[in-house]
Amino acid sequence: MSELIKFEGTAIRKTEFEGEIYYSVLDVILALTDSKNPKVYWSQLKKRESQPFTFCKQLKLKAADGRMRSTDCATRTGILRIIQSIPSPKAEPFKKWMAEVGSERIDEQSNKRLEARRKLQESQNKLYENAKSRGVDEEGFNEVLREGDKALFNGENMHEKYGIDEEENLDDHMHELLLRGKDFATAITNVNVSKKDLFGKENISDEHTRQNKEVRDVLKRQVTEPENIPPQEDIKKLSPRKKELE
Repeated sequence: MSELIKFEGTAIRKTEFEGEIYYSVLDVILALTDSKNPKVYWSQLKKRESQPFTFCKQLKLKAADGRMRSTDCATRTGILRIIQSIPSPKAEPFKKWMAEVGSERIDEQSNKRLEARRKLQESQNKLYENAKSRGVDEEGFNEVLREGDKALFNGENMHEKYGIDEEENLDDHMHELLLRGKDFATAITNVNVSKKDLFGKENISDEHTRQNKEVRDVLKRQVTEPENIPPQEDIKKLSPRKKELE
């Protein structure tokens, strides 16, 4: 889905593709040059430059007539490269604006991940309280969670794969998608523990393992194997509420 942001009153269309934000090249040209025909300007610019703009992608954005039409788009890095070839007094202000937009995007992604981590922790706490009333102590519960991770990651040593110490919490380094997947598996486990009236570490662990396998299967079909989703920066470094995530 395409969205609009504005630079000095000029609308810049953007869209997400393969996890990155792409911006309309024609909109950027219009914002910088006030050209009456950005398409012609862009065509001439491509002919004039010795290095082709191969980083551009044809992506569909909503046109003035409301229809989705393919147009050249580039990431923030690509747009900055294009700007170097456009003589405009607005170039420097535009670069600063792009830096602010990029920063907002990072903050947005971080906030979503922080929220996913907090939600997972809440679900784990609820499951722990339920399991504790059914004969599982804290050490046993931690083993239940570890067995769930083994099922999710097909037995792979994720501490080693992430390059972190064994005592570090894997959840603090996981992608938002994995955190939400684990949260779903944990919530379903909690529901089924009560519904099936499960008691003891072994039974609850079996249920949690089963739910994590289900999440793994979905991720494999729709995205990739969970163990192939790259690690993220330690989430505690992103949060001013560090103690809440420890």
